[in-house]
Amino acid sequence: MKLLRTIVFSLAPVGLLVLQISCGGGDASGPGKVATTLTAHSATSLTGPPETQVMELPSVLVSDASGNPLAGAPVTFTVTSGGGTVTGGSETTNSSGIATVGSWTLGTDAGANTLSAATGSLPVITFTACGTATHTPGSTSDSQLSPTDCQFSGGSFVDFYTVTIPTSGTYFFNQTSTAFDTYLAFLTPANVLIGINDDFGTSDSRIKAIVPAGSFMLAAFSFDSNVTGNYSLTSAPSTAEVSNCEDVFVMKGITTPQSLQTTDCSTGGFLSDEYVIFLTKGQAITVGMTSSVLDSYVEIRANGGTAALVFNDNVNGTTQNAEVAFISATTGFYIIAAASKTAGATGDYTLSIQ
Repeated sequence: MKLLRTIVFSLAPVGLLVLQISCGGGDASGPGKVATTLTAHSATSLTGPPETQVMELPSVLVSDASGNPLAGAPVTFTVTSGGGTVTGGSETTNSSGIATVGSWTLGTDAGANTLSAATGSLPVITFTACGTATHTPGSTSDSQLSPTDCQFSGGSFVDFYTVTIPTSGTYFFNQTSTAFDTYLAFLTPANVLIGINDDFGTSDSRIKAIVPAGSFMLAAFSFDSNVTGNYSLTSAPSTAEVSNCEDVFVMKGITTPQSLQTTDCSTGGFLSDEYVIFLTKGQAITVGMTSSVLDSYVEIRANGGTAALVFNDNVNGTTQNAEVAFISATTGFYIIAAASKTAGATGDYTLSIQ
């Protein structure tokens, strides 16, 4: 299996939203009770379809010179780009020093929307929401990266697409361009990564993923920063099994029929299919492998590592099925290997991740 190229990008964040939560009260009046700092209390980057309200309302925390939350401080929320609208644009902080906009509805077009929060003469806090286009599996979406798009912290412009997967199974997603080196990411609606690919051929990208039915997102961007140009995004369901030691991304909530073949990964004559899964720190999964013809074996490794973090041959004394439970110690990609305890063995099996 190819090692996945390490990347560092975030639209604050592609991963988990980390909220700064402060407790305690304050009073905007009295000696020393002056708004001294203004910080974001909610995530500063969001995604959503055009002309819809963002799911997480932008909020800020106002503190005094001693660092205590300041109640009663006026905060103004203002749309600064994208053509959206707000309600509750003039708010005051509550007893915890927090002010939250009433609502934020994005503009009519996909792309960047920005909202500022200000109090007094303090530096404003800017919230960015990326309007998502819609991509239907089995279709082609022709678009372009442009300076009006949202932008990752690494400098790449990005277009986000909402994708509804109708049935659980295997899907291919492709991004092609003659203008730039493409980069494609597949994510949950909460911006948690599922799979990512840079090079499929020379400058194109492809993701093969086995996922349950539901709503997902695609992020189409470039490997290089500040690059613009046309690209095409295509997708299709597939019945192709895992083979040739390819990168196949999976997630919790799937059950998939597969088979060990002579073209699969081979280590010392033992064949295996290898699946790539992104786990957040502390996330728990249970992986099962059942077969009527194979002596099933499952192990989980860190991406790029060779040592098994957990493994299992026979889940009990009455079956040759395998099952492992695993809790990730760190956030990142892991490898699930489905194999047989018999060298060179081939045959059908079913893999489940719950």
